[in-house]
Amino acid sequence: MSENTTMIDYRPALERYVKEKFDEHLKYNGQYVSLDADEYNHIIGIGISVLETKFPEIGPGYPGGSFVQAVVNNDLMEAMGRADSINVKFLKFYCTLLYNFSPYHIGYRE
Repeated sequence: MSENTTMIDYRPALERYVKEKFDEHLKYNGQYVSLDADEYNHIIGIGISVLETKFPEIGPGYPGGSFVQAVVNNDLMEAMGRADSINVKFLKFYCTLLYNFSPYHIGYRE
């Protein structure tokens, strides 16, 4: 990226995208799930981190933590070993989110 090029902040669009996909996930897969606001926000934050880690061109430029790295690296055993009690329940969501995402969904253009 040249000095004259301004960095575009994709975070608001990415957050909307992850929330939309998580709400869809809960609609079809979460009939028995009860989440408080902190848990909901935790899942959204991890989802954002997963996508920013996989696609550094839309992220802040640093990778996520060990759980996020395991998900991005498609290492199921490591992801299960690193997951907290919330993330272990939503591993399918993170994998689906990652599999179906393209930076173009949030307006990224090279």
